[in-house]
Amino acid sequence: MHNVSFIEAQQQGFFAKQGLNVCYNQVTSSTQQFNSLLSGQYDIVETTADNAVNRYVNSQIPVQIESGIDKGAGLDLIVNTANGINSIADLKGKSIAVDAPDSGYVFAMEKILAANGLSLSNGDYSLQIIGGSLQRFQAISAGKTSTGDPVYATILGTPFSEQAHYVSTLKDVAQLSSSVSPYQGATLVTTRAYAQANKQTMTNFIAAMAQGYIFAANPANQDTVIADIATADKVSTQVATDVYNDSIKDTVRGEGALSNQGLINTINLRQQFGGFTAPVNAKDLIKPGKNSLYDDEYWNAAIKQLG
Repeated sequence: MHNVSFIEAQQQGFFAKQGLNVCYNQVTSSTQQFNSLLSGQYDIVETTADNAVNRYVNSQIPVQIESGIDKGAGLDLIVNTANGINSIADLKGKSIAVDAPDSGYVFAMEKILAANGLSLSNGDYSLQIIGGSLQRFQAISAGKTSTGDPVYATILGTPFSEQAHYVSTLKDVAQLSSSVSPYQGATLVTTRAYAQANKQTMTNFIAAMAQGYIFAANPANQDTVIADIATADKVSTQVATDVYNDSIKDTVRGEGALSNQGLINTINLRQQFGGFTAPVNAKDLIKPGKNSLYDDEYWNAAIKQLG
């Protein structure tokens, strides 16, 4: 869904002031997201850092992280109590809903469950492929898939984890930050070819996002920002307030510049649970460069442009 920086970049006209007309689309899964990026349907995607890492390393696809968005805002493990799940221990022998079998949230989930004695590799639980965050939120709220299969648990981030707190049958049993911190969550990702051919567009886009964050982080604008979140995400004022607190006030998991240590931890998390075809060195992998996984050129230019 929309992050708060994006919402304010739109609402306050920062994209327009940077000469950009931004069209927002919501994807149904990370698989569809990257297929659409590579086909040219989308110029820029917001996705977890791990999803970019996976494609860059394991598939040698020239995608690139251009800036950070958040450090796992609201990223929590949510269970459905109506299906008999009241704790992490209750998930033994059950399936857990995920976006895709190799998506970043799978490894976040593995970390949380491993800390509680459950292992995917040992068969303590299985994966249930449902799709993106919206699809998983709808399924766990209903307690079942469209075909009637029970949905026991899933990991959700903002605004869905906050919405889950107001569904009587759902329970928040763990925050990822209790197992991994810092963690690099959402990032802006493009293909290298697009970024290099559209340097000023990338700079302007990141500058507008930074302006959106600065506006949102100003306490004087809190009521305006909460109202904008409620409108953009079609949620109540209470949920919008929770999203604001998780995204802007939470300095551990909230929005902000890319965290180098967070990106290292995200890479090491995938490596810990066998997510690479060959071992990688996280510190080497995050070194910025024109042809690297991460390029800080446009972020630096955006900040300089903003003065």
